[in-house]
Amino acid sequence: MRPAPLLCVALGAGLAACAGVQSPSTPQGAAADRLVNIRLAASRLNSGEIAWATLVARGGKTDATIMASGVPPQVTRPIHLYTYIYEGTCGSLSARPAYSLTGVVLARSVGATGHVGSPYTVANTVDVGLADLLQKPHAIVVRSAPADGDLSLFCGELTAHQPGKA
Repeated sequence: MRPAPLLCVALGAGLAACAGVQSPSTPQGAAADRLVNIRLAASRLNSGEIAWATLVARGGKTDATIMASGVPPQVTRPIHLYTYIYEGTCGSLSARPAYSLTGVVLARSVGATGHVGSPYTVANTVDVGLADLLQKPHAIVVRSAPADGDLSLFCGELTAHQPGKA
């Protein structure tokens, strides 16, 4: 028996198993009250791009970091990302944001190789505990600057106990 084909079969099975795994999930138990990763879906204007929100509990506050792979070409540079948390889901947002994360809107854009450009990152703190946000459905919406038309770029849902979802 030749070891190379067995290695290929094992590697293929491992990759197939990984392909079936959903995106990184929200931790369960006590960890869920401290850290949540949420995949943000791109709007039609921003199709092909991806984004993540990482929420970290800090007492009665929550630190939120948004990382986006890109924005539509009509968005002016430097990139400004306005982040809001709404009650509800992406398909059914409340009329007004429950929380605005707009203290810092100028996105950092120095990639790992030192080039200026995507990914774009913005971080803020909101005056609500992460556990409180997890009590009922909320959606995180990332928009362009008002000068760019306040375009909806990304949306992701934060719901309590989301096994297998990010």
